[in-house]
Amino acid sequence: MSHETTITVEVREDHLDLLARTKPMTALAELIWNALDAEATEVRVVFEENELGGLEAVRIVDNGTGLRHDDALIVFRNLGGSWKRQGPRTTDRPRALHGKFGKGRFRAFSLGHDVRWNSVFEDQGQRRTFTVSGKASRLGEFVVSDAEGADAAAGMQVEITNVSNAANLLRGVKANQEVTDTFALYLRQYPGVRIIYDNTPLDPANSERHFTEYALEPMVTENGDPVTAALTVVEWNISGKRGVFLCDAEGFALHNGLPRLHFRGFSYTAYIKSSHIEALERQGLLQAGELSADVRQLLDAARAKLREHFALREAERAQDVLADWREMGLYPYAGEPRDENESNERRIFDIYATHLNQISPDFASWPLQNKRLVLQLIQELVRTEPTRVAHILDSVIEFPEEKEGEILELVQS
Repeated sequence: MSHETTITVEVREDHLDLLARTKPMTALAELIWNALDAEATEVRVVFEENELGGLEAVRIVDNGTGLRHDDALIVFRNLGGSWKRQGPRTTDRPRALHGKFGKGRFRAFSLGHDVRWNSVFEDQGQRRTFTVSGKASRLGEFVVSDAEGADAAAGMQVEITNVSNAANLLRGVKANQEVTDTFALYLRQYPGVRIIYDNTPLDPANSERHFTEYALEPMVTENGDPVTAALTVVEWNISGKRGVFLCDAEGFALHNGLPRLHFRGFSYTAYIKSSHIEALERQGLLQAGELSADVRQLLDAARAKLREHFALREAERAQDVLADWREMGLYPYAGEPRDENESNERRIFDIYATHLNQISPDFASWPLQNKRLVLQLIQELVRTEPTRVAHILDSVIEFPEEKEGEILELVQS
């Protein structure tokens, strides 16, 4: 005869309620991390619709080791008592562990009222299965079934039903980009892992245009402790992406600290990695953003490095464009400059023309005849009224002031 055991979490109810009101993507990411921490090589996030096209259920299905029955009786009772705290890496593969404090299972309730975990695990060469279920209306109380024999492969399925309206934010292009940003570094580090999100495999490597890593200058916390941090910058082929994620030392994204930091002509995601960021997260300071002195210092360092990075990348990109134009016969100058005046003229032309190419998404796809005409018109304007070109471009595409200053120096030299 099958029995069920009811267990209660030993923690304050208001703390559980706070966890259950997490942002939808943060909650879902925690559940995916749980699967990866359980040695999964494939995680599927499935959105099930009802007959009217509304969201009926969210399922996170993995092929990991599952959760053992005796472990479930412990970890679902104790917030912060996760088995993952025993070491920094998974047992078999080994891979870096993300979860350490058992918050993921409570954050699942921000996506729906009813959550059910179905685990299949190995026990002395035999597969066994059991379920754990909970309700948002009774936070901290879980019902655990007895374990019984199973024919299915090992793994975990988390099923969320009676979904909240907020769960609809997990679908669409923006959500797909957000989940890709969150797991990009992990998937790069462990290429054997697959995450299939709403029937689409996440494949950040194919979307990458450029990947760069930097060591940031050493910092000192508000308390006087030394801090080291690194910055990873991923440039994307997909337009419109931006943000600076605060991550732990392994690169697990914890919070998007600068979601609107824009660099004209570049689609990117940056990741600040530091063990100190994990400490700030435990103290609840990441969400405070730049109101926290330590967070502000990390973000300021990232801003400065990103400005330097994209200035260099813009110069590199400009040289590549000019080389392509010369090869196609579009560059309106031939041979070496005749004198210093023509050399300055070419520099001014290069600044204007490559900036137009970078900022105008349509220019690169124009027919060669049209490109040649525009480039020759810019050349003629540069010869006659070089500073006026800046005013023309500024009225159309907001020509940057720093580039105007660079041109004035060339004109006056």
